[in-house]
Amino acid sequence: MAMTVCGLLSSSATAQDFVGARALSLGESYRAIATGNDALYFNPAGLTLLKRYSVEGQYLMSLADERHVGDISVVDSKTNALAVGLAYTFLGAELTKRQTIGHTATLGMAYPIFDKLLSVGVGLKYKSVTDAIAGNYLNAVTADVGAISQIPGGISLAAVGYNLVPIRTGASSYVPVSAGFAAALDLGPLSGLIFGGSPGFGPVQTAAGIPSSGGYGTMRGPLDGLTLSFDWLLNFETLQGTKSRLSTGVEWLIGELVPVRAGYLWNEATDDHRVSVGMGVVVPSFGLDVAYQQNVDPTKLDERLLSFALKGFLPM
Repeated sequence: MAMTVCGLLSSSATAQDFVGARALSLGESYRAIATGNDALYFNPAGLTLLKRYSVEGQYLMSLADERHVGDISVVDSKTNALAVGLAYTFLGAELTKRQTIGHTATLGMAYPIFDKLLSVGVGLKYKSVTDAIAGNYLNAVTADVGAISQIPGGISLAAVGYNLVPIRTGASSYVPVSAGFAAALDLGPLSGLIFGGSPGFGPVQTAAGIPSSGGYGTMRGPLDGLTLSFDWLLNFETLQGTKSRLSTGVEWLIGELVPVRAGYLWNEATDDHRVSVGMGVVVPSFGLDVAYQQNVDPTKLDERLLSFALKGFLPM
């Protein structure tokens, strides 16, 4: 069971229906290393990377306009080769205010075509949005499709298409057709090759809070647990035409216990520059994450996001 509380003083539409604390602290540079339940939103193919049963509940609140987001998800990637996840997200506002209300239900499925070398996934989504201010209403079904590959040597590559089922004109801003491409590098194997290291003798703790499967014979160097990630998101549904979101993040799991994270995000559509930091504690059955994101544009310093996550993993 996991509970996340986020305070958002500003937000902007993204391809994902939900951004968790770990992804936030990495500047949303998460598609190639999405291994939590929020892989349902960033890259459904990532559901296969960790074999587990997991239930997560998350809650987000905007301190600026009193909007609320609640999310609950269930993932089973252990029973069968086909990993399955189900999630529900609610976007609302204070009952006394007329603001956008949204409901999203997501069914995610992923399958490892070649164990860890290539996994593919799909997220089938039903989205209902009521925009009380503009008077727009949306009830639509769409889908995300993703792929992820973990190459020996610590390299991960990913590609994701979001909202690929066309939505009627005028409502596409709620479900923008987008494409994401990502790469990540675990510096452990490379540092072991350059500086020398020792082979692993079993599963190790991951930054997602779950012991990794395997690990036998894997060379571990002095930078083991340090991962660099890079993401490029293309949004095809902006008023100015296709616009990019570029992000990069760094995550270091110190002592298989404390993940320390930082990220940077640039949004071409709004010329936003955001920096983020985060850290936490993870043990086999418990995790705690804290994340903070700040818009560094001098005219937008009030746009900041704060996130806390408390996680528990089912001992199965």
